[in-house]
Amino acid sequence: MQTKEQLEEWYNEPDKWEYFTSDEDKKRLKKILSLLTEKYHKALDIGCGEGFITRHLPADLISGIDLSNNAKNRLPANVVPIKEPLGKYDLVISTGTLYPQYDHKAIYDMIMQSAEKYILIGGIKEWLIDYDFGNPIKTLEFPYKEFTQKITLYEISPSTQHRIY
Repeated sequence: MQTKEQLEEWYNEPDKWEYFTSDEDKKRLKKILSLLTEKYHKALDIGCGEGFITRHLPADLISGIDLSNNAKNRLPANVVPIKEPLGKYDLVISTGTLYPQYDHKAIYDMIMQSAEKYILIGGIKEWLIDYDFGNPIKTLEFPYKEFTQKITLYEISPSTQHRIY
């Protein structure tokens, strides 16, 4: 499992994944944001990195959680870096985190504990660990680098809202 120290080392260099400069990632960002068609009051990005997606979330209050302090120190001014969720959020997103190399169970639990209405999950389809997040509203799959990107927006039902495995 990837450690906090490894993530800190990775984020020693800004934009290590080149999200901010890659045309392919700019297209991916537009597709992700196309699923978020309403304005939210509170949004939380779990595994926000440097805020590539986070900064664009359509919400009045945007918070971001990441293990790496180096990444959190680069978050834009419209994103509040936090260590843990502060109550419930209309929208919780997590992209690129539900993979075997991360503590995906803890991430899933955090998502489920903090989400009140909607959850957006994304990542490399072949790597994503499948969890029950509620009722899938919209799903996009599209080529991304040499992989397939899968993004799903879920609506939380009362039966899934408080479920933690």
